[in-house]
Amino acid sequence: MRFPAWPHKLKTSSTSLQRPRLFLLAGAGLLLLGMLIGIYLFFPAEALRQRIIQEVGMRTGMDVQIGQVALYPLLTLDANRIKLGITGLPQPLEIEQLSIAPQWSTLLSGDPGMQLQGRVMFGTITAGLQKGGAISASANGLRFELPMQKPIPFSIMGTLSEASLNSSTRLGPETETGLSLRLADVSILGLEILKADSPGLSLGEITLDLDGQGRALRISALNAKGGDLEVDGNGTLQIGRTAATSRIRLVLQVRPGPNADPNISSLLQLAGEPGPDGRYPLQLIGTLANPILKPGG
Repeated sequence: MRFPAWPHKLKTSSTSLQRPRLFLLAGAGLLLLGMLIGIYLFFPAEALRQRIIQEVGMRTGMDVQIGQVALYPLLTLDANRIKLGITGLPQPLEIEQLSIAPQWSTLLSGDPGMQLQGRVMFGTITAGLQKGGAISASANGLRFELPMQKPIPFSIMGTLSEASLNSSTRLGPETETGLSLRLADVSILGLEILKADSPGLSLGEITLDLDGQGRALRISALNAKGGDLEVDGNGTLQIGRTAATSRIRLVLQVRPGPNADPNISSLLQLAGEPGPDGRYPLQLIGTLANPILKPGG
């Protein structure tokens, strides 16, 4: 007795069903690829550049300039020649290049975020920003020169060799903040009266550690070494809406460095008598916009 060759027919039928599925998948893939190519080829860069300038200006009040904007694969937005006119800074902050991309690991969570990488002031900045406001950032090798006009014209220059920040863009009562700064080769130019052989006052290496909750922060350590002055201090910082409403209180212990100019030692004597360890107590108090340095008690 002969039976029909059912297995062979079933196998042929299964193969014939798989082929349309493969064609559908291939067609969908080609369609998606075509859409992505179209987005990159016809991306409205100029319109987006103008929109970013408008939105940032409206939300922050800053004067914003952007050179070019481009979109690259994996939804990376790239901008260059950015200038930010920030209130309180004597000159615009210039960003050579900035890249913004999604944090893919957070896209399916309830708090998606984005990753930023930039070149600024000859150094690099990396930051992660979540929709809920959480921010983590680090910086390396930023060279700066900040001109000041009060109380007399001078400028501060140096290198921000290392920095890290963990906080939130929304400083609520429960927000925890941690900030660490390491600066190198810091000097103040324009104070010729303090040093006979140099126009600059060297502050060497500076370390700042700050932490706290909400708008009330604690300056746990402020140290300067390797320059004309050796400084140790701590204090508090109350963050306001602006620099004029933010208040600082620092208790400092200052003494001349090993190779300090005699003029600096004479200037410190105006602060009163030094302690047993040769350090002079000072206080820095007031607002961030107008701090006052005075002898400590």
